[in-house]
Amino acid sequence: MANTFTPTTNANAIPTVIAQEVIRQLPANLGLAKFVSKDADWTGTEFASYGDTLDIVKPGSLTAKKKTPGTPIVRQNPNADKVSVTLDQHAYIAITQEDITKLLQKPDMQEKYAQRMAITLAEQVEADGFALHPQITNTVTFSPVSTEAEIDAAYRALRSKFARLKVPMTEAKALFEDTSVTDKLLSVAKYTSGDYVNNKAIIEGAINRIHGINNFESQLVPTSGSPVAYHNIATTKWGIVLASRPMPLDGNGQGVRQTAFVDPGTGLSFRMTQGYDQDNLGTNLTLDLLYGWAIADANQVIEVESF
Repeated sequence: MANTFTPTTNANAIPTVIAQEVIRQLPANLGLAKFVSKDADWTGTEFASYGDTLDIVKPGSLTAKKKTPGTPIVRQNPNADKVSVTLDQHAYIAITQEDITKLLQKPDMQEKYAQRMAITLAEQVEADGFALHPQITNTVTFSPVSTEAEIDAAYRALRSKFARLKVPMTEAKALFEDTSVTDKLLSVAKYTSGDYVNNKAIIEGAINRIHGINNFESQLVPTSGSPVAYHNIATTKWGIVLASRPMPLDGNGQGVRQTAFVDPGTGLSFRMTQGYDQDNLGTNLTLDLLYGWAIADANQVIEVESF
């Protein structure tokens, strides 16, 4: 029968089912990676391999001129700048499932596998983004930030830093901060209470925008030293770029099935590989992605050290 569901047809369906569920759950587990610019915002999406370098072209600088009556205008030929992003991060999760039919027949199990894959890969991608902090040349220190007055002063300093770096006023700015910073903000009523902003109630620990800065809690902010310094990152969309490209599907016809999926929200491109493992008598599933991070505009990203 054409529609008979067998272990073979079940196994063929599994990669698509799980990959689509991973993509559905991925955005909820990303912060920095979801906010920053993607290489697709600048250039194309052709296939790439580990170690490839992408040259992302940025518009050149322009200068405002003044017109003098009776003289011709001076045309500019701005030299385009570029940011090089190396695809040097290749993350994967590989599992072996002996009874693939049972996995397909239990949607809740598929969802759990996909959720764990999404969380694990999202944490790795985010951690690699925060690892850029030693390359950030602009720094603001949040210390101390315990009282309302100290928090206000810290955010004014951050706002002022963006302004003096001539970041466009219309650009959305976000601080991706450690839980220790978020906890201090939540202790001050005016940053959370609807009595102060737009008559909104406190919902799920939400924090109002402070001096033009949006706040997002992260569990992956790196630390160093003693006392512990947290290397939080404040940026606009264009301060950092996350590049990801589809990987070749050379395994098709070589004993495995490979499919590429792209998360439209983050631009991250995944490859699902499926094959039979004769040693473990089960179906192998490998979900991997290739990506790289880089500072796109040094004047639009600031390291915020907190203690």
